[in-house]
Amino acid sequence: MSLTAFLHWFRLTRPWNVLAMGGVVFAIRRWLDLPMEDLATLRGAGWLAVPMLIGAAGNLINDYFDIREDRINKPHKAHVGRTVKRRVVMVSHWFLTLLGLGWSAWLGMKMTSHLPLILSMTVSLILYFYSPWLKGKNAWGNLSISLCVFAMIVWAALPALWSASGQPFSQLRFWGFTGLIVAMNFVREWVKDVQDLVGDRVAGHQTMAARFSQSQNKWGLLIASLVVIVAASSWMTMVQPKPWEIVIWSVASCALIHRAFTHNVQSLSAWYKASMGILFLTIL
Repeated sequence: MSLTAFLHWFRLTRPWNVLAMGGVVFAIRRWLDLPMEDLATLRGAGWLAVPMLIGAAGNLINDYFDIREDRINKPHKAHVGRTVKRRVVMVSHWFLTLLGLGWSAWLGMKMTSHLPLILSMTVSLILYFYSPWLKGKNAWGNLSISLCVFAMIVWAALPALWSASGQPFSQLRFWGFTGLIVAMNFVREWVKDVQDLVGDRVAGHQTMAARFSQSQNKWGLLIASLVVIVAASSWMTMVQPKPWEIVIWSVASCALIHRAFTHNVQSLSAWYKASMGILFLTIL
């Protein structure tokens, strides 16, 4: 493989997206007062690495199946079958997946629980079937990715679940936060479907956005954004955010409303990512 092909393959894993997955696990562990020094061990590092490995594998297989759509929606990023061989994408997907599953099984043995393996296998299966099947089944594609986000947050908190106290799982703040992130991810997936309408229709995907008219998508996203903002603002009163966190959340909320009202879906997607990042800042 040439250096150019390797760099294009590396981009297919979406490294910033993968790093964000590790950041999510890190933030949740810190919030729940799990020992951070454990991350320097093979066992502790696994809690960060497994979601990143499975996430990278999922990104690869997504691009493998989405060749036709990507060449329409984002031709400058469609490297599969051009600079990166499809066989390389498939083999590397399975390598990363099996590495992640093996590591999660080992973590489960250390915990004397099957939950780590069950969670990682569930996410791996969802990501594999997302593009060829789930994505074109109305809201099921959006729900499936949101379920993966839910599983990742629960994954990060598993050591606390298995501890003697298990307190985080009886607190409204934790499950409220989890529900907010899942809901915001669902709306963002809807926004991304609107962005990809042309390519998805060519590929025959009946996504949620494809089933709605432009007006229905616009007003639906605006209402969903308002609901998310109200829910998140209510949750933030429980964690007593710093003044500067309130300020940036207020700015992000106004931006979400404005972008949804003007139906600027590209900017709206970016602001949803930023808004989720702000929520994570409040728990650090």
